[in-house]
Amino acid sequence: MMDYTVELARPEHVNFLPAIERAAADIFPSGMIPGKVKETVMLIEYLEEAQSRGQLWVALAGEDRPVGFAMAADVGNEAMLAEIDVHPDHQQKGLGRELVKKVVQWAYGAGYQGISLTTFKNIPWNAPFYKSLGFRELNRKELTAKLHDVLNNEEKLGLTGRVAMHMTFPENTGMRISRR
Repeated sequence: MMDYTVELARPEHVNFLPAIERAAADIFPSGMIPGKVKETVMLIEYLEEAQSRGQLWVALAGEDRPVGFAMAADVGNEAMLAEIDVHPDHQQKGLGRELVKKVVQWAYGAGYQGISLTTFKNIPWNAPFYKSLGFRELNRKELTAKLHDVLNNEEKLGLTGRVAMHMTFPENTGMRISRR
């Protein structure tokens, strides 16, 4: 059994992350994510910016090798889980859950009232997973302008079956979170 840790990303971790994102995208059912979108990964510059702001976490295996990551973003007055990926060889070990917890702790500690994300509604490791962590699906009337724009942009890229989800603090008692 490999030992894992989840921590803030360091600059030397960033270049490993696009390969993890690409591998994680490959496990989605055929046709759910258009080929061109599957091949597109987060720009290194965005990852570097998130790392420098303390909004990028990595799951590390063994000798400090990234096998997963999560990136938070400030979106107007909202916190957002902008990206999360775990390499398929390291899934089903609780790393995604630990990465989400780090992002939630960051958002709570930064004083946000909650955190949002967009995801696939009917994929077990997407919306049902986030629901198990305390997120709830938002209906169209509850969407902020930014979340509405994100979902519209995702639809234009050919992503279907997407929903926005939100966790309000301190409503969620399933995670131990504390303000800084």
